[in-house]
Amino acid sequence: METVRLKVKLRDKIGTGHARKLRKEGGLPAILYGPHLKISLPLEIEQEDLHEFTSRLSKGETVITLDIINEKKNKEREVIVKDVQRDWLKGGLQHIDFYEITRGEEVATTVPLSFIGEAKGEELGGVVEHLLREVKIECLPSNIPLNIEVDISSLNIGDLVNIKDLLIPSGVKVVNHPEERVVTVLHPTKIEEEIEEEIEEEVEVIGKKEGEGEEASEEVQKETPEKNKG
Repeated sequence: METVRLKVKLRDKIGTGHARKLRKEGGLPAILYGPHLKISLPLEIEQEDLHEFTSRLSKGETVITLDIINEKKNKEREVIVKDVQRDWLKGGLQHIDFYEITRGEEVATTVPLSFIGEAKGEELGGVVEHLLREVKIECLPSNIPLNIEVDISSLNIGDLVNIKDLLIPSGVKVVNHPEERVVTVLHPTKIEEEIEEEIEEEVEVIGKKEGEGEEASEEVQKETPEKNKG
């Protein structure tokens, strides 16, 4: 497992205004927390260090050594990325949560699933439905996998893969329920039925609203003559 190094600075200011200013200048706000930290540490990643880090992050690097350049003690801390907030409209990162780890202590985190191959059922018109994209795991930091592979090439229409069917690396425990479904191949008629059901439900709701509107209109018409008599 490769360890990535990243230079960061302690932030002397916090708040949405400062974070917004930092992002405009090309930097990125972050925070560091963990079981042995009394308080969370607000951090910032400068523009020149951010590009290389994001490229490594996209490759699924796991353990990161933070070099806190303006910290007086405990300058180096080993961490994992616990959460990444993105701007889905404009693109780019908004905030990163780092979680400090301790060698020899297990951590709880999530790892992505990597789907391999093309399902046999697709040749017959089946549709692959991915129900999970990542799984929750517990293990030592040194055992955190970049991803867990799921080979779907043997799946026919109606076949499925559950958590219990995954090939889990040694030393890694998956927290998800063993019977939780990961991926399945649906029959094309099943997809059509689901679409038809959704359309029928929408029509029913619209019809009900129109009926309620007509009933309300009739009530108003009934009440109006009574009021005119007065």
